[in-house]
Amino acid sequence: MNNYIKNIKNYSKREDFFKGEWYRFKDPFEKTISSNNSEDGMLIWLKAIAKYHINKDTGSVYWIEKAKSNGITNEEIDKVKNLDSLVSLLGNSDSSLLKKENGYKDYYMPKNFGLENMFKSSSSGTTGPAKTVYHTTQSLSISAVNEYTGIKAQYPVKGLKNKMLLAAGPVGAYQEEHKKLAELLEMKYVGNEFETKGLKLLSPQEMMEKMKPVMEKEVYTLKQGNVGIATAAMEMLSMMPKEVFYGTDIIKVSGTQINADMLKNMENKLGKKLIPMYGHYAGKSSIGFTDNNIVYFPSFPVTYIYMNYQGKTPEYKEKAPTKLIVAEPELLLINDEDYAVKTKSTKTTKSFKNIDGISNLSRA
Repeated sequence: MNNYIKNIKNYSKREDFFKGEWYRFKDPFEKTISSNNSEDGMLIWLKAIAKYHINKDTGSVYWIEKAKSNGITNEEIDKVKNLDSLVSLLGNSDSSLLKKENGYKDYYMPKNFGLENMFKSSSSGTTGPAKTVYHTTQSLSISAVNEYTGIKAQYPVKGLKNKMLLAAGPVGAYQEEHKKLAELLEMKYVGNEFETKGLKLLSPQEMMEKMKPVMEKEVYTLKQGNVGIATAAMEMLSMMPKEVFYGTDIIKVSGTQINADMLKNMENKLGKKLIPMYGHYAGKSSIGFTDNNIVYFPSFPVTYIYMNYQGKTPEYKEKAPTKLIVAEPELLLINDEDYAVKTKSTKTTKSFKNIDGISNLSRA
C-alpha cells in the first residue's frame, strides 16, 4: 500500500484544496496521483504545469520567452511520450534570475498569482545573493503530507497528539509547512523562526551571536517538556546539551552532509529518534529513512528527483547526477542539483511504494 498517495488523496478532498489557480489543476492532479508509477504520473503533471507556464495569458515571463525562443508549444508538449523527452524539451531553468531582488516576481511568477497569497522561501546564500521563490498553501500541504507519511511509518504518532511541534527554521514557507504538519499530527505548532539571509556568510562567532536568541528559545521550550517533534540542523544538535531533549520524542534534522552513521551516533548520544530531511528552498521537503544508508522520498508531484545521465536512465544502486524538478502552478524549475543513487522503495520504506527515492546524497 502506498500510504503517501492515499494520504494525498484524502488531503486533496478538503473543500479548500483546489481553490484559486489550483482549481485548473484538479483533473491532472487526480490523474497524476492515480497513476501506476511516479514517472507516468509525473509526465501527466509536468505537461499540465509546463503548458500553464508557457501560456501568454497565464504563464511566467521566463517560460513564455523561453518557449518562444526554443519552439516549446502545447502541441510539442502533447506529442511527448515519456518523461525523458519532456525534460529534454523543456531544458534547464536559469535559476540565477532568482538572485535578483524581485527575480521570482519578475521572471517566474505566473500572471494570475500574487505574493500576498504565498509564502517566501530562500536559499542559504552561501555563494552570493540568496535565491528566493514563493509557494502556495497547496504545495506546502503536499510537503507536509510527505513528512506526515514518513514520520508515521517510523514512529507511533498517536503519542504525539496534543504535544508541541517546535519548528526552528526560516521565516515563511518553512513555518507554514510545519503548521500544516502539526495540524495533520494533531499537535500544537510552536514557531521558532529566523531570517537566513547572509547567515552562512558569517564567521562562526558572528553566526553564533545572531542565532543566540533562536538557540535560547529552543532550549527554553525543550526544557518545558511535552515536545513531540523538534526540528534542528545537525550542527545545532552538536552544540546543545543532551539533557534539554529529555521531554522530546522526535528530532527532525536536515542537511546533505548527514549520513547513516552520523545519524545513529547522534541518536545514541541523545537517546531520541532522529528522522532525516532533505530540504530545498525551491522544492519542498523529502522525508528520509535510515536503511543502511539514508533514503529520501520527495514530495511527489510538486517536487521530483529526476535522474538521467548522458541520455541513459541509471540502474537502481547506480550513482548519478540528479535534476530537481519543481512543478507547481506557482513555480516551474528544472535544474541540475546533487549526486545520488536511484533507490527503489523497500519493506522498510513501503509507505512510498512505487515512488523512487534517492540515497548516498552528495554535492559532488
